Amino acid sequence: MSKLFTSILLLILFFSISAADCHAAQPTASDAIIAAEKFLETIDKNEFSLAWDQTGVINQSYSEHPDWFKKLLAVRPRLGQVINRSLDKVSHHDSWVGLPDGDYLRVSFQTAFHNKADSLETVVLIKEQGRWLVSSYHLR
Repeated sequence: MSKLFTSILLLILFFSISAADCHAAQPTASDAIIAAEKFLETIDKNEFSLAWDQTGVINQSYSEHPDWFKKLLAVRPRLGQVINRSLDKVSHHDSWVGLPDGDYLRVSFQTAFHNKADSLETVVLIKEQGRWLVSSYHLR
């Protein structure tokens, strides 16, 4: 009887560990938020080429690196340093305007810059090859 009990217990433990491993391998919303924050921190440092490397195939197929770089360079340095940034909203979408259907997460931040007190930064991420990559960046 105790061998049967031990075997059942081991099977339950095995399947619990296997399920946890599968779940851990799936990118979560918190992974997307971390990716969005890392992307914004890179832009905050004016490291636009590194930020480009954090974007996915979708973004890179819709804009050329030099054009994307020029657009950011024309706006972000003028705003000055980030004074405060806080997570505002997170929403999941199966599609995004002008982009192919996919698994998108919109992550918005309320941001105060040195030269602009009230801004909304939105980072749209897409799940590509099992990880969240930046699809687009919007600043209002």
